[in-house]
Amino acid sequence: MAKRIKTYIKEERNFRNPGLTIAMVAEALGVARSTIIKVFNEEMNTTFLDYVYNCRLRYSRHLVMLNNGRFSMEHIAMVAGYGSVNAFNRRYKAEYGELPRYTKNVKTDKTK
Repeated sequence: MAKRIKTYIKEERNFRNPGLTIAMVAEALGVARSTIIKVFNEEMNTTFLDYVYNCRLRYSRHLVMLNNGRFSMEHIAMVAGYGSVNAFNRRYKAEYGELPRYTKNVKTDKTK
């Protein structure tokens, strides 16, 4: 079940939907909401929100590092699934210690 959840959220890039909920994942996979919660807590050792936030952070960092000024940070935030650029900036800085606009183009690990 954990593999199916990861595939749906990360590999199919549904984390980019800012309105993604546990109920949506459960419905897409044809299981109960409680099953999704249990898998996150017991098998994946994280919460649904932390997992989604992590997917968004990794994806947005990848986009920022490859950006070369082509897109605004607002655009990157929206493409990565953030509801606002402020939320994006806050989470990005908390994780990487700098605002995304100060991140230089360097090699990054790709979202798997």
